[in-house]
Amino acid sequence: MEEYPILDISDQSVDDFESMGTKSKFWYTDSNDGQEYIFKSIHTLDKRGNPTVRHGENWSEKVACELAELLGIPHAHYDLAFNSGQHGTRSPNFIQTGENMVFGNQLLEKVATTLATPLGKGERAQRIEFITTILERIIVNPPKGWQPTACINNAFDVFLGYLMLDTLISNQDRHSQNWAMIEALDGTTYLAPSFDHGASLGRNERDEVRIERLTSKDSGRQIPQYVTKCKSHFYFHDKRRKTLEAFLVFSANSPDAALEWLERLESIDNSQIIEVVTAVPSEIMTDVAKIFCYSIIIANKARLLSNKELIERFKSLVKKRATQ
Repeated sequence: MEEYPILDISDQSVDDFESMGTKSKFWYTDSNDGQEYIFKSIHTLDKRGNPTVRHGENWSEKVACELAELLGIPHAHYDLAFNSGQHGTRSPNFIQTGENMVFGNQLLEKVATTLATPLGKGERAQRIEFITTILERIIVNPPKGWQPTACINNAFDVFLGYLMLDTLISNQDRHSQNWAMIEALDGTTYLAPSFDHGASLGRNERDEVRIERLTSKDSGRQIPQYVTKCKSHFYFHDKRRKTLEAFLVFSANSPDAALEWLERLESIDNSQIIEVVTAVPSEIMTDVAKIFCYSIIIANKARLLSNKELIERFKSLVKKRATQ
């Protein structure tokens, strides 16, 4: 597999700067293909407004994108990019003219108002029961272009794929502005494709730490234990759940869809995962980071697949309730 290209967009003109989030990012219309793209630099500002570099956010976003492609998960496409001395990613705008994107935090406020229920502060508002209601009653439709399968047919079923991806890549950043609904001109609503996966795959660890964990004789320091600590931004029974826990709790409402997603994951050979990671150019990702990265993915793949029997039990319970 050839290395992913790093596209130089330094000669492109900025259309508009993106105000949401803390990263340095801007929209531009490519002079070659006429498409609108967003460029996100790894050079940004911290919460105090000081310059900082989010090392690895470009390659982690690209690896997540390629894994989503292998799994058939609807996702924003990301290319590695370079702009005037700054590395980052570029992604085509998936919102069409006249469409509106409504982020999770806005949808949560709508549900809370309808149910006359106060939201928790910050990401505590992301209660799994609220999000289930949003997916089943407000968004309903899967992303545009989704071809229904035997068991994955609606917004909730597809969202399970996003949660499986989060677990697979140890994504800690599925907060309420990192998932959304698209509203078309005619009022039809769709789940937005999955986007913003840069806070994943241990991208912020130093190589010294990676080497120590990869070579440690202490099982508590090794990768299979390291990945179990990854937390989601989803709450259930007032407790913030880890990424695997969130996937399993959501799976209880659509076990057939969860099992189909896991079957897709199982069909991917580990050699394919290694190819996805090793295709990242060495100028932006060290060999140690690559070994650490695919070790995370393979460990999480094993964790996910080890829960197939549990989800089968969920399926039996759902059938039992249906016959009562």
